[in-house]
Amino acid sequence: MIDFLEKLIDQSIQKGAEFIDLRYQNNHYNHISLVDGKSRNMVSAIDKGIGIRAFKAGGWGFSFSNKLDPESITKAMQSALKIAKITGQRAKVKFKLIEQPAHQKKISFPQKKKILDVSIDEKLKLAKSLDKQAKEFDPRIVNTNTAYLDFVGDQVLLNSYGTHLEITVNFIRIASVNYAFENGIRQRGFDSIGGTGGYELAESEKTQNLGKNAAEKAIQLLKAAPAKAGKFKVIMDPSLTGVFVHEAFGHACEADAVLAGESILVDKIGTQVGLESVTIVDDPTLEGNFGFYPYDNEGILARKKSLVENGILKNFMHSLETASRLNTQPTGNARSQNYRFVPLVRMSNTFFQPGSWTMEELLEEVKDGLFLEGWTYGYTDPAKGSFTFKCRQAYTIEKGEKKKLLRDAALSGMTLEVLNNVLGIGRDLEFSEGYCGKGGQNATVSDGGPHMAWEGAIVGGLE
Repeated sequence: MIDFLEKLIDQSIQKGAEFIDLRYQNNHYNHISLVDGKSRNMVSAIDKGIGIRAFKAGGWGFSFSNKLDPESITKAMQSALKIAKITGQRAKVKFKLIEQPAHQKKISFPQKKKILDVSIDEKLKLAKSLDKQAKEFDPRIVNTNTAYLDFVGDQVLLNSYGTHLEITVNFIRIASVNYAFENGIRQRGFDSIGGTGGYELAESEKTQNLGKNAAEKAIQLLKAAPAKAGKFKVIMDPSLTGVFVHEAFGHACEADAVLAGESILVDKIGTQVGLESVTIVDDPTLEGNFGFYPYDNEGILARKKSLVENGILKNFMHSLETASRLNTQPTGNARSQNYRFVPLVRMSNTFFQPGSWTMEELLEEVKDGLFLEGWTYGYTDPAKGSFTFKCRQAYTIEKGEKKKLLRDAALSGMTLEVLNNVLGIGRDLEFSEGYCGKGGQNATVSDGGPHMAWEGAIVGGLE
C-alpha cells in the first residue's frame, strides 16, 4: 500500500501539482451514553479511509474515500487534483507554499493497559456504575448523564516533501453531568477526566468517583445564594482561566482568523497586549494531556510556542498555508478530526504560564470581590474581543477570605482589558480537557493555567 501511495504522489506532482499529502487512517472507537441509567447511545466501530489534498497556484483540492482499493484511491486523487486546478485558477490570493523538512518516524502513544484489550461490556459496566453512584448520592438528584468515549487510531501521513509518518493515537474521555432539584431551584454538577493514554485512565481514583463528585457539586448549589450583578475584583480558578485563554484569546491567535480579519490581534505581533506578568503558551508536546500530539496533520513537528511573552504578542498559530501567506514558518497547529476533513489551524494545550503568587496573597490583593470557579457555557467574539462565561459556581471574598457560596454568576469582559488589568497570577497550574469545535469538526484540546486575579470584571447575576 505505501509503495502505491508514494508512486501516486510522484505521478500527481509530475502532472503539475505543487504539493500533495495523503492521510490514511484506521480508527477504532467506542462511545457509550447513559441517561438516568439507561443506554441512550452505544457505538463500537471501525472507520478506515484516506484523505487526499492537492495544491496548485494558490488553490486547494480535497477528496476522501473510505474505499481503499487502488482504483478508488486513484479516483480520489484525480478529484483532488481537478478541484485544486479549478480553485487555483479562481483564487484571489496567489501564493507559494514554503517547503518543509521531511520527517520519517513511527510513534505510538503510551498505554499501560491497552484500550482495545478491554471489552465493551467492561466499559459499559464502568459507565453504569458511575451513573448509579450519581443517582444514589442524594434523592434530590433528578437526572443523571454519563458519557464514555475511547479512541485508538493508526494513522499514516505521506506528502510530496518526503514525509512518512506512522502514528498510533489513543485517548479516553469520561464525563458525568447531573441535575439536582429542590424548591423550584434546578442546579447542574459536572466532572470529567480525559487524556492520551490507555485504559488505566478509566481506572484512576478520580474516575471511580466521577458520578458522586458531579452529583455533590449539583447538591451544594441548591443552597447557594444567587449572585449579585456588578463590577468586581475577581479570582478565576484554573478551569475558568483556561476557558478564557482558549476561547477569548486563543481563537484570536489562530492565523486563519487573522488573515480573515476576524481577530482583535491583526497587525499586533511585537506589540504590548498585556502586562509584563502575562505569558500565554500553546504546547502540543505535553504528553498525557488531551491536546498532545508529536506531529500535526500536515506532518509538521509539534512544538511549544509562546503566543504572548511578558505581555508582548510573539506568535500566531499557523498551518502550512497561513505560514506561507504570512511569510513565516508553520507552528504545528494544523489539525483535522479525521481523514474526512481538511486540517485547520487549531489549538493544542493552551495555558497561562504560572506566576509566583500564593492563594493567600491573591485573596489579600482582591480583599473584597468574587472567587469564580469553572464554567458551563459561554460566548466569545474574537473579532471584537468580548466574552461571556456562565460560571459553575462562585464565592464572595470578604476581607481577604472566601465566604459565601453563590450560584448563577456570569462573567463578562473585553479580552485585552483582562490582560492589562491582572492583579496577580498564582504559582499553581491545572488543565481541563475538552473538544473544540471549528469548521464543522472537533479537536481534542486542553486549556488551563493558575488561579488569576484581575479587576474590572463585569458579573451578572439573578439579584
